[in-house]
Parts: sequence; C-alpha cells; structure tokens
Amino acid sequence: MQDLIVASPAFALVPAQVGHAAALASLVAQNVAHLRTFLPAVAQLATLEQARLYLQAAVESAAQGEVLEWYLFSGATLCGSIRVKDIDPFDRKAKIGYFLGHAFEGQGIMTASLRVILGYCFGTLQLNRIELHCAATNAPSAAVADRLGFTREGILRQDEWLNGAFVDQYVYGLLRAEFPVADTGPGTKGGNAKLSPHTSMHTP
Repeated sequence: MQDLIVASPAFALVPAQVGHAAALASLVAQNVAHLRTFLPAVAQLATLEQARLYLQAAVESAAQGEVLEWYLFSGATLCGSIRVKDIDPFDRKAKIGYFLGHAFEGQGIMTASLRVILGYCFGTLQLNRIELHCAATNAPSAAVADRLGFTREGILRQDEWLNGAFVDQYVYGLLRAEFPVADTGPGTKGGNAKLSPHTSMHTP
C-alpha cells in the first residue's frame, strides 16, 4: 500500500524502514527537550534500540495498511516524519500527524511535505476527510493546519494527559473538495514535489 518516494530539490519523503533507526535516534536525541513539550512518546526514541523497535512496528503496520509513515530528508539529513493513522476505508477518512526537528522549523519544509502527503491521501488512497489534532497551546502546529487550509472544527476538552496535566486539543478537518484538485491525483505535483511509485525504497 505504501509504495512511493517523494522527491524535490528541497526534500525527499521515504516510507519508514528499519534502516532509518540510527538517523531517527540521532534526530530525537538532538530534540528531546523540544519533543517533550507536545510529543513525549516520540522523545523516548532517542536510543538505537528503541528507534529500531518502533520502526519495525511501523513497517508491519504499513504492510497491513493500518498506519503509514514517511521520513523527511533534506539531502542525507533526517528532518522529521509524517504519519497517517486511523485509516478508515469505509468512511474514507484518516488522521495525520508529524514532527520536525527544531533546526528545520520556519523553512516551509513540513508544510510542503504535508501538502504532498495530503495529495496522496485524497488521490491515491481516495480518502475524503483528513483530521489533524494538536494541543490547544501548540501554536506552530495550528499555524501549519491553517496554511494547509484545514478548518478548526472544535475543541476536545482535557483530551490528552501531557506532562502531568490534562490538556485541550484542537480538532482540524480538511475535505477532499477543499484541497486543490491539481494536488489530488497520483503522479501529480504538490508542494513542488512529485509522487512516483517504486518497488524498493532507499534512504537518500
């Protein structure tokens, strides 16, 4: 199901592989304090063994079509990841999430990458609705959702136990009809990147 690599002069998106473990552990180790604020579970992947175990599970989930995860590279450097989960083929909806290393923020890389993955979801996967949840205090994620055209549909009160307290979560939704038509077809451009099918994937 997850058989694409996305490449542009600025970045590449590669489906999760166990071979990404060293790069993932290194990125997380450099961003532990940054990640603990809103993604404490990701902050636990700072060792090679934890990263390897996580990626093995991610590969297995992708093979079942349950969760799809891509790793974002700038050149040979891992910058972050994008995850599509809770994929519901009957109601044609899913949820999307991501993380980005602090050093790569403010460059537009994640917004462009998310636009490509959204195009894949609405086009190749034929989904109709994508949700994005973020803590109400997570201003950067809220800004990304706004830039991508998501609608803030509501708030889930005390929905997440985060760093010793319950926090509210914003719920954002994006419909296929609201996403640019040019970005929804397989093999089309989205965020200056092109979707292309590959039978084998290699880390840039």
